Amino acid sequence: MKMLTLISQLAISMLTAILISGVIGYLVDSFFGTNLFIFFLILGVAGGYKTCYNVICKYLGKKSLFQNEEDKDKQE
Repeated sequence: MKMLTLISQLAISMLTAILISGVIGYLVDSFFGTNLFIFFLILGVAGGYKTCYNVICKYLGKKSLFQNEEDKDKQE
């Protein structure tokens, strides 16, 4: 059951970041007449990945997925 909630949270986090940045990009395009929609969409995807990374790290109880136990002991 925990995995189902984790997957749901990851999906919602990713979609929310993409949708919000897409709406902001669309509004900027319509207001200023620019072509920044793709830029904001890419920012939304990057933000979604960052949010998913943070959620997974919190779920696993680590600060970073790339940090080994040996490195953790050396830092303390």
